[in-house]
Amino acid sequence: MGGDELALIGVAFAVGIGAALVPIFVNAEVYVVATGAMVNSRPFLVLLILVHVFATTIGKAVVFQLARQGTRKIRMVEPRPPRNALSAWSRRGTRRLGRTRFVRWIRRVNDWLLTLLDRPYSGGLTAFVSSLTGIPPLAIVTLLAGASKQPQWLFLTMVFTGRLIQFLAIAFLFHHISWF
Repeated sequence: MGGDELALIGVAFAVGIGAALVPIFVNAEVYVVATGAMVNSRPFLVLLILVHVFATTIGKAVVFQLARQGTRKIRMVEPRPPRNALSAWSRRGTRRLGRTRFVRWIRRVNDWLLTLLDRPYSGGLTAFVSSLTGIPPLAIVTLLAGASKQPQWLFLTMVFTGRLIQFLAIAFLFHHISWF
């Protein structure tokens, strides 16, 4: 293994940690797509995905522990009135979109999955579905799971499994990686 491969492994690890800690700025799925476009070797791409999933899981463990050690109070914030006509129009459109049947169904599923986090072992389903599909967002699930009764080993196992399946599926769809 040369220096270029080691650098790519280091980048995979760094992006995985970054995606777990600041998911707003670092997107793990975009990294998998971009890496697949740059790497020609399929086995090396799978190795990079494994490193990336491992690093993402480590980052989620850090966030989980911070939530577990932190406060259990959640402060509710009242929405501010819109500052201009564009903001008001955007909020009206969002409210209209929120009334559609599909969005209401997604919201019900999201709420049901989040209620499972209070149960020690069935909350693993929420972690798995969230890490696989992104509904509910994994960043929120990580914080709520850390503040709940969720066992850390189960949460991290489900996150690793779901992310691995998701990233390999992305690699399969975009870069034609297959073992068959």
